[in-house]
Amino acid sequence: MPSVLIVDDNLLARQGLKHLLNQEHRGLIFGEAGSSEEVARFLAGGTWDVLVIDLSILNQDLLQTLQEIRRRNRAARVLLLSQQSNLEHAAQARQLKALGYAGKNSPRAELLHAFRSVLAGKEYFVELFDEASGSFPISLHPPLSKRERDVLLGCVAGKRVGEIAAELNLSTKTVSNKRRILDKLQLKSVADMVRHAIDHKLL
Repeated sequence: MPSVLIVDDNLLARQGLKHLLNQEHRGLIFGEAGSSEEVARFLAGGTWDVLVIDLSILNQDLLQTLQEIRRRNRAARVLLLSQQSNLEHAAQARQLKALGYAGKNSPRAELLHAFRSVLAGKEYFVELFDEASGSFPISLHPPLSKRERDVLLGCVAGKRVGEIAAELNLSTKTVSNKRRILDKLQLKSVADMVRHAIDHKLL
């Protein structure tokens, strides 16, 4: 019987997802983790067929956690969820070698479709799928770190460098150096950042 580890810091969210999946797929074996530390303990205790992980819970630990999952169990399939479904999160999930991505607030049918696909070893990235070509885009931007994302949002909100630095507890030199963010997103200016944020529903 397939084993599923649900990773979310909200108990009600874990129970709700568990109930939803159990209605559709009888016989699943569930585990629940509410933190990255609990995920590590579950991984040390055995293998899991599917891990359904809330993006927000792991923040900057996400890449490290996914690498640890692959190190301990290369056959594990990962479905990432986020509070609001958007293109950048989907691209980030795929760059991190997750097998699928969906918004937590997606319709019931979409969440079940995402889970079924990942359980079967198939990709599910509906935001990235180009219906015209019938394929995923060849080139995806590398994922921004949480700090880079916060700096980007501060810039597009029109905040001064000093304001952003104070809010994020960073040096003004760090905030002033936006070149890394621009290069990652293949952008040329703050105006391009604003268009990127609007296009990818970051605002």
